[in-house]
Amino acid sequence: MFSEVRQAILPLALRTIKRRGDLERAGLLIESLAKHWRDSKPFELLIVSPARDADLLRTSLPSFPKISVSVRPESDFFSPLSGFYFMTGWYRQQIVKLHVPVKLGFKGYLTLDSDVCCVGDFDARTFVQDGRGLSRWEPKRHHEWWRNVTDVVGTTYDANGHGLSVTPNLLHADLAGQALQHLRHGMWGSLLPLMSWKVRRPAGVPWTEYSLYTSVAELKGNLFDYHVEWNTCYAADVHLFSEQSCVWGADDFERLVKLPNGSDPGGKFIIVQSHARIPLERVREYCLSFAG
Repeated sequence: MFSEVRQAILPLALRTIKRRGDLERAGLLIESLAKHWRDSKPFELLIVSPARDADLLRTSLPSFPKISVSVRPESDFFSPLSGFYFMTGWYRQQIVKLHVPVKLGFKGYLTLDSDVCCVGDFDARTFVQDGRGLSRWEPKRHHEWWRNVTDVVGTTYDANGHGLSVTPNLLHADLAGQALQHLRHGMWGSLLPLMSWKVRRPAGVPWTEYSLYTSVAELKGNLFDYHVEWNTCYAADVHLFSEQSCVWGADDFERLVKLPNGSDPGGKFIIVQSHARIPLERVREYCLSFAG
């Protein structure tokens, strides 16, 4: 099911007030990937943005021989009358992460955000074990969307269960397509049903891309054909994500930067929360300090 992972998708909409910051963070992500990618073939990063941002991204992002970056507008994948454009930004990013890899025929792929950085060496086989992906998991009881999504998909809630966690993560386009097909409603596709569930739960989160993906695969019985079981991933030597090295606020940052350069980050990717308002140059020094 997973033979290799050398593709990633990054939905990116530049916010009016913070356009330069969004660009710089995306540039740092690309630089960090270039530092740690250890394969003979380039790593492929697809950025999907609103049409208004595409040209600026193409001309402003850094270029590295080991990282093949392509920028495509959302309009390449969604028609002008699509319900996609009636969704808010967070939900649009979720749909991009499921829909676009299916349209382009991806296999295994990483999902990324602009506040993610790569801090550990990896290649196309790092996250593959016996044909299955080493993904990132979380207990379902941690988020209410796991209970809510059972209504959307038509399953039952298991408070002791585990599902694929939030970005960054590792998905497969076979299961992404399966999730969208399960929700398809005639000529309206899968977006109208998803929008209707959001209207029904205006104060909550009725679904996320990962809860849809996980829940449909559980219903179909093929989740573990593609993904290594959660308990094995928790205990594995290789971790896609490191909670211990993430920066969620200024206090976290001041503590973590005191660690010696080259310290093991505990995983291949981390998050440095943009809301922490740490100067990007300091973020860059921190993220690129890990030896891999």
